[in-house]
Amino acid sequence: MKTPRERILINAYLVFFLVHDMQIGLGIVGVQRVIFVEARQDAWIAVLLSGLWIHLVVFIICQTLKQTEHDNIFSLHTFVYGRVLGWIANGAVVVYFLMVYTSLLLGYAEIMSTWMYPDFPLWSGALVLLLLTVYALYGGGLRFVAGASFLTFFMTIWIVFVFFQPLKYAEWIHLLPIWEATPKQMANGVLKTAYTMLGFEVLYIIYPFVKEKERVHRYAQFGVLLTTFLVAVVTVIAIVFFSPKQLDGTIWASLSMVKIAKLPFFERCEYLLIPLLILVILPNLLMSMWAMTRGGKELFRVKQKYLLFVFAFLSYVVAIIFEKRATINEFIDQVGYYGFGLSFVYPFILYVLVRIKKWAKGSAK
Repeated sequence: MKTPRERILINAYLVFFLVHDMQIGLGIVGVQRVIFVEARQDAWIAVLLSGLWIHLVVFIICQTLKQTEHDNIFSLHTFVYGRVLGWIANGAVVVYFLMVYTSLLLGYAEIMSTWMYPDFPLWSGALVLLLLTVYALYGGGLRFVAGASFLTFFMTIWIVFVFFQPLKYAEWIHLLPIWEATPKQMANGVLKTAYTMLGFEVLYIIYPFVKEKERVHRYAQFGVLLTTFLVAVVTVIAIVFFSPKQLDGTIWASLSMVKIAKLPFFERCEYLLIPLLILVILPNLLMSMWAMTRGGKELFRVKQKYLLFVFAFLSYVVAIIFEKRATINEFIDQVGYYGFGLSFVYPFILYVLVRIKKWAKGSAK
């Protein structure tokens, strides 16, 4: 595989922002409820266990990429499965990022229509985000995505401190008793965390474009660590702020909590937070679309800027199929299950297959 030109390479420290920003998306708005339904007051423990699992997976991903000269998931699939099966496996990766991108369009458009603009049709909200993605990526590549991740991180990290205001109404006894969840409940809680914690799998695709590859693992782990910490914190705050019955019925717990927050210059914080969410999900949109077009380039040998319009059209067609909240939630759940298998389980399988393939080729010599 040819080494990317120097002008499109990124510094290793930007991996921290790419991984973290890909993980922190719309899931942070309502993840507390879906985990609490499964693991109850031990939901924060499920988040920590999920984080530990991701740290291990990131280690495995980086070790896999170091094994051979094939330094992204597309070339690894061809190396392991051969040309035909490898093409099919690569197609599955592209479909995954298509689903992730579409779920982001649907999720944000739904929040906007529910909280701020009830008469704003879902198709128009999705179209605005799609046009923004195409406009941003047409003239820029991964370096632009990395820059956007860097800037939006510092533009939105202050929002975390807004979530601490509800703590003055906290009932800490809601966290007790600890470790009451059964192993099955805890496993379900970890599974439900998957959609929020997904995103680290982009390491498989951005790895060839990093200058200091020996530092990729370190910065990726730092990104996962920050994500785990933030998700665990907002989960604990939601548990101690809401009663168990309230949290069971609160779809977007984060938005409901910030309703009570007051800023000196803004009274209704949720009306400030919802528009700012577009900065939170912008790196997700850009990275998902870039990964999609990068995979399409490997599949069809077509320039990414041409595939950008094709995949944007496909994403929009899929998005406008969904109209009701129930079907949108079902689609997002399916993305989470697909992502769990691809990101939490498959890296171990691929690592073993790469080792076996490498051993077989070495023995043949």
